[in-house]
Amino acid sequence: MICTACSCLCDDIELEDGKILNACERGYKHISEYRQNRAKNSVNGKEVDLDKAIEAAAEILKSASSPVIYGMDTITVEAQKLAIKIAEKLGGYIDDNSSFCLGEFVEAILKKEVPSATLDQVRDYAYVIIYWGTNVYRSLPRHMSKYTYYPRGAKRNRGYDEDRFLVVIDIRKSEIAKLAKKNAKFIKVENDVELVESFLKAVEGKASKYDVGGVIREMKRADFNVVFGGLGLKYGLKGNYGLFFEFIRKMNEITPLYFLPSGFHSNMRGFNETLFEIVGAVNKFSFSEKKSDKAFEFSELLRRNAIDAALIIGTDPVSSLPYDVSRNLMAVKKITIDPKNTLTASISEVSIRSALSGIESGGEMVRSDGVRQKLRPIEKTEYDDVYILKKILEGL
Repeated sequence: MICTACSCLCDDIELEDGKILNACERGYKHISEYRQNRAKNSVNGKEVDLDKAIEAAAEILKSASSPVIYGMDTITVEAQKLAIKIAEKLGGYIDDNSSFCLGEFVEAILKKEVPSATLDQVRDYAYVIIYWGTNVYRSLPRHMSKYTYYPRGAKRNRGYDEDRFLVVIDIRKSEIAKLAKKNAKFIKVENDVELVESFLKAVEGKASKYDVGGVIREMKRADFNVVFGGLGLKYGLKGNYGLFFEFIRKMNEITPLYFLPSGFHSNMRGFNETLFEIVGAVNKFSFSEKKSDKAFEFSELLRRNAIDAALIIGTDPVSSLPYDVSRNLMAVKKITIDPKNTLTASISEVSIRSALSGIESGGEMVRSDGVRQKLRPIEKTEYDDVYILKKILEGL
């Protein structure tokens, strides 16, 4: 089966005699505990059958003057398309976690502002591997062992101790930074913008604050290098994405350097690509105003009390957003579609139990590198996200 615990979407998980093979600890827990803490179909705290919950959800959305659809990063592409259709029919807002996660990075790749690659290409060809502002030991446990530093690839067949050069850039010595010993370098960053500027100056042969000349010399030795950027990089840039992308382009004038985002939910890339194909934006979009804007980000809508209904799918904003933002959800009519009984589901006017993508339902998801994967569930239920969203759409 394909594990949907993170955006690696590992495709080599095996179930044998009740054992889960090849999964990391996160994936093992995701698969082995899927029957636990399941949501129930309810309306105003009272358990009801699925049809009544769907009917109540449609009524809330129909009566709303300013609805938002939010989440969708853990459901299939097929379900995401239906959620987008609901937002369009309502003339409402639509957003996902990528608006405060790595959406800007995915958008730059989709707009071809920076060169990117697949994880399989990284495994086979990458020499210098830079993890910038991300600790995949925590967020993507098999990233290094399956795709980057450790595996022997088609061209890099002598292993990490001879055929890879690891660079870790972070504000602290994380677990993966502790690996930066032989054929490796750890750069403790205090200011990401200054570090980007240091790289740009070093390319031009100028002195700079950070010692990055050695990293550039290593990159010049190869015809395939890669940067994985995480949340630390995003927030460290303080909005200066253009400067970072300029660094990637400048490096490509002297040696091939590719860029990939690192660390997000299982199908966040799928939502970004699906919305981009339809409206030309990856998140925070208003169908009434027909544009994407910072003001249409879910957290911003809550801060301004700009919405009166929210369809929340496969995410838990009460747990993930700051309290001063999430508390404003109390004034909003909430519909939660989720396999699990989350905090958000527990305070929602309508809660609808859905299937776990990849375990109880099939469909398509998009890996963090843009590679599409067909899910192979271990059991199937009729009442998955596609079924539920289709019924809601019919009821509008």
